[in-house]
Amino acid sequence: MDEDMDFDSGSTPQLNAAPPYPLNGFDHDRKMLDLVFVQDCTGSQGSYISSATKNIENICGHIFESGKLQHVQDLRIGLVAFRDHPPQDHTYIVKNFGFSSDISKVQKDLSTLYASGGGDGPEAVTAALSEALNMEWREHASRMVVLIADAPPHGIGEYGDGFDDGSPDGFDPLQIVRQMASKGITLFFVACEPALSGYQYATDFYKAITTITSGLMLPLTTADLLSHAIVGSVLENLDMERLVREVGEAVAQRILGNNESVDDVARELHEKLLLRNESTKKVVIESIYKESEESRHNVSVFMEAPSLAAARPHLKRVQGTRFTDKYLSARASLARSSYSYTSSYAPATPPRSPPSKPTISSSPPSATALSSTTGSPPRKVVTDFAAFGAPKTASVFGTAVASSPFSLAGGKAAFGGMRVGVGRSAFDDEDDDDDDGRQKVELREDSISLEQVARLKPLLT
Repeated sequence: MDEDMDFDSGSTPQLNAAPPYPLNGFDHDRKMLDLVFVQDCTGSQGSYISSATKNIENICGHIFESGKLQHVQDLRIGLVAFRDHPPQDHTYIVKNFGFSSDISKVQKDLSTLYASGGGDGPEAVTAALSEALNMEWREHASRMVVLIADAPPHGIGEYGDGFDDGSPDGFDPLQIVRQMASKGITLFFVACEPALSGYQYATDFYKAITTITSGLMLPLTTADLLSHAIVGSVLENLDMERLVREVGEAVAQRILGNNESVDDVARELHEKLLLRNESTKKVVIESIYKESEESRHNVSVFMEAPSLAAARPHLKRVQGTRFTDKYLSARASLARSSYSYTSSYAPATPPRSPPSKPTISSSPPSATALSSTTGSPPRKVVTDFAAFGAPKTASVFGTAVASSPFSLAGGKAAFGGMRVGVGRSAFDDEDDDDDDGRQKVELREDSISLEQVARLKPLLT
């Protein structure tokens, strides 16, 4: 490799067909974000719809302040709601509310949504992703989609699929997410568990499509953690896009111009970023998934296949549970608990209809663990983000966003009183003595990891 290659170039990369990064004639110091929520509105999603509606003000406030946006118009929120195609559901397939910087409008739009129906297991995910792809994205804005669901799209091979050949609108989700990647749209998927893992291939599918867009899969066991996962993932991604702007052009030249190995260049890039003490934010969600060779195989199949039809013959079933022993133990313990929330790992209502094999012992694919920090340097929990750094004497999430333009409640924090697992520095085994069995989320600031650099690869090619 050319040791003199400058990875610190401040020039603007032009990495995709339609890059979301500032080009000529635009203020390069101004940050803008277009963020779209794609929400499943079928029967089991009531708690997630309620959480999003209640917390949208603080979600926007934290993103605006911690993301260092300057003008109200710099943050636009989009909303796409979906159910299913008839005859599985006769209410609606997709509702697209468009973009808005008026958070009171977004909150009002969210308040019109409620969970109902759904028909078979798979839903109109593909139609919803197509709507999100074709929204009026701003040329110079960072572009992100947060998909919240507990069911797969049609056509991935699940038992009882009413549209086994795929989405009746003719769209293919693998092709849609590749178009997202080409437009610089990063996809995050909030996996509502344990319902999602009642399917055979759904978890692997979502892990694959988020990876294609350099996004993350965020497995949640309670809707109380939704706000934390959204804000943390958005802030991490803004940090990652900053690095792409700084080093992307030089890296792309190495890979495309000099025909060097993507993995080799990524490793060298990681080393150089560590030498300059580069730190980034990182959302860490305690993993509930157990790794398996079959699951990794399925993720690879979905990532490489041109379509669902091409992928399906090569998928492998995973035998046994997809969940870690710690998760299963905590879930069983919480189920026996006398607390009012009974089990924060269980959905408020059971799945609408039994997916492929609804028992946990035969549940489907999983995503790669998101909390792999073993061997990393000492890290600190970010304290400038009140949601993840509230003082011990204060109620969790009880800090107001004083200077945010999105203070609909007069500065009061809508997160006050939530019982969520935050504030600890790690999820290591030695902390098990004070573990209350609930899933935990943190936003950390630390040296950039090789895993994060690997996530940049689709953007850099």
